[in-house]
Amino acid sequence: MSEREAEVTDRSEAANARPEGYRRVESELLDGSLDLDRESERLKAMGEPTRFTLLYLLSREGRIESGELADTLDRRQNDLYHHLNTLEDAGLVGKFRDGKARVYELSPLAEAFVPQLFEAIGERAEAV
Repeated sequence: MSEREAEVTDRSEAANARPEGYRRVESELLDGSLDLDRESERLKAMGEPTRFTLLYLLSREGRIESGELADTLDRRQNDLYHHLNTLEDAGLVGKFRDGKARVYELSPLAEAFVPQLFEAIGERAEAV
């Protein structure tokens, strides 16, 4: 059995050992194609205030250089890299170089739902 096959088998066995509520989420919401733990970690990454703010700014501005993000948040660039790397590991942001600058943007995955999330939050704020 390959390492990949063993990983899939382990994940399947772990999923079957979960209580009914978790299995419902996996089958009804995640359609058996997305991993509950991975999606939970993605939301966890979004929930930290600095990362939440970074995602908001990227959803509004599109592409932003790391220096501009640092200035906007009054933080050193090196202080933000941990947060940006966490968001990148979660599949929510991408980066590329433009000359010497690092430029960040929402990933295609994040573009599919992050702007709608912030729109819903904004609507809720207006309703209060």
